[in-house]
Amino acid sequence: MSQERVLDVRGLEPPEPLERVLDAVATLQPGERVRMIHHREPCLLYPLLSKRGFNHLAEAKSEDHHEILIWRKGDAAAAPYGLQE
Repeated sequence: MSQERVLDVRGLEPPEPLERVLDAVATLQPGERVRMIHHREPCLLYPLLSKRGFNHLAEAKSEDHHEILIWRKGDAAAAPYGLQE
């Protein structure tokens, strides 16, 4: 079973959301993932995560509420809903 850290960056000015989530994912332990809550879709984040060895799953809950799950590639215990690579 995975553990999830919630990182709510709604309302923060750029580049603070990007910096906070990159700091958070850098310290993930096996079986952990981050749920980032943002007021918009952070499109610039996705290639940075991929380069650093992370997968993500983004979901728009509403126009100003986006949730992004982030976990290390190859960490099946942290992958949501049993997703793999």
